[in-house]
Amino acid sequence: MQRHGRIDRIGSPHNDVYIWCFFPDQRLEALLELEGRIRRKVAQAAASVGVEHEVIPGAATSDRVFTETVEEIERLKKEDPTLLETAGEKSGAQSGEAYRQELRKGMEKYGKLIEDLPWGSGSGLTGPRAGHLFCARVGDRVFLRFLPLEAETILRDSLACLRSISCAEETPRVLSDGMRERAYAAWARARQDIFNEWQFSTDPANLQPRIRPLLRWAAEMVRKHPAPGVDQGELDRIVDSIEAPWGARIENQIREAMGEVATPEAAARVVQVVRRLGLQPFQAPEPLPPIAPEEVTLICWMAVESAAA
Repeated sequence: MQRHGRIDRIGSPHNDVYIWCFFPDQRLEALLELEGRIRRKVAQAAASVGVEHEVIPGAATSDRVFTETVEEIERLKKEDPTLLETAGEKSGAQSGEAYRQELRKGMEKYGKLIEDLPWGSGSGLTGPRAGHLFCARVGDRVFLRFLPLEAETILRDSLACLRSISCAEETPRVLSDGMRERAYAAWARARQDIFNEWQFSTDPANLQPRIRPLLRWAAEMVRKHPAPGVDQGELDRIVDSIEAPWGARIENQIREAMGEVATPEAAARVVQVVRRLGLQPFQAPEPLPPIAPEEVTLICWMAVESAAA
């Protein structure tokens, strides 16, 4: 998709751009079934003895329903272009930039009214999933939380939270007494969840990155086989630059440079990759200062009544 964006440029002399996607669907069902079995085993291990690190990217340490992923793969297999047209978003879903534009227009039209609202103001509407959304802050940092009514999970992703209350200016206000009363308990859970996230970031140990095993091996190889002309200070910097939370693209380049055997020549190739890419040592963010739960302040909230009710 990144390559597609580079082809379809603003100012291109071409009126039409045709993009072809080749989908390797052989053994698809077998691979999906294999992933399903692995996810179930990881979930069982997490439930029984615990799993500290993420085994499958995006799967964390619990069982995840990936029905939507399978459906998207099947749609691609059937040459359905809508997935590419919507960038994987549900119909009507907005991007972060779309929400920023909507906020900007709202502030231009109702800025004074919005600024005069007392903190903790709330309202309600109908939506596809019943629950409560809370917008809170600690200092100058803003947090969003959506708590589904019939589930213990808490949504923390900003876009997912905003989509839960998507509406238009003419959307009618709906707020039953029951949802208003439930908002108090929901806010208590949301505040505790935000407080827990903040407290987690007060411990420097929790801010250390998770380094991919291959990057650790590469750093150890460079440490054992210093490249000619590299003094101790530069060697330490190169090793620290390798032992960083790099993604798959950089990891693949280092893997290719390493080869199959740890040798001085392989270590020298890894050093060349570090220099060519301009890799720098990872700098962990500063830990946050401790706070009290009362310092998590509610800005506003929204109750979502089920549209099916």
